[in-house]
Amino acid sequence: MKGRLFSVLYMFVLSLIFTSVVSALNVLNKDRIRQNEALRLQGLVLNVLNISPPEKGSAAELAQLFSRRVREASLGDRPLYVGLAQDRETVVGYAFPVSGPGFWGPIDAMVAVDPGIQKILGIAFYRHSETPGLGGRITEDWFQNQFRQRPLLVPPAGMRFFYLKPPGTAQAPTELDAITGATETSRRLEKFLDEELKRTIPLLLDQKARSRI
Repeated sequence: MKGRLFSVLYMFVLSLIFTSVVSALNVLNKDRIRQNEALRLQGLVLNVLNISPPEKGSAAELAQLFSRRVREASLGDRPLYVGLAQDRETVVGYAFPVSGPGFWGPIDAMVAVDPGIQKILGIAFYRHSETPGLGGRITEDWFQNQFRQRPLLVPPAGMRFFYLKPPGTAQAPTELDAITGATETSRRLEKFLDEELKRTIPLLLDQKARSRI
């Protein structure tokens, strides 16, 4: 009887120790994951705003640059990142997140526009479930760089901000090369990006007119 009681108590104490260790590791990992996500977000915002971090800079230097050159605000129900010049007063652009359904799952992106809200400064698609080598190529530089400096003119009713065309056929300022073999990803990205811009740009123009940003 005593032997059985000892075994039960021993297993209980052992389980308690292991549970405590695992819980402690989870807490530490959550903090690290949270910090890494924050750094990743800061890097994305700086990138689309064309604010270059120092080469081979540390995480602390990246965070300091973000703190100096980006002011956080809100735009309706989403965050807004106001990019600042070296003087920390002159606005160089506005960045905001957008998201929508891709072919296999949600696509998340960060978009930046110029201070006059007349052109795209940059865009980064940073989270998706699209097929590697096909729709997943939306994260490649050649695809994302197509958006840089594109005019951001509010389209007439029934038209879109941007159209993804078969590679080599894009001609108008609103047309960009789609990814070969990723028709559905291109269609869905084109649709949700247009919807997000039509929802966001008027809010941004309104807040700017009211001198709230």
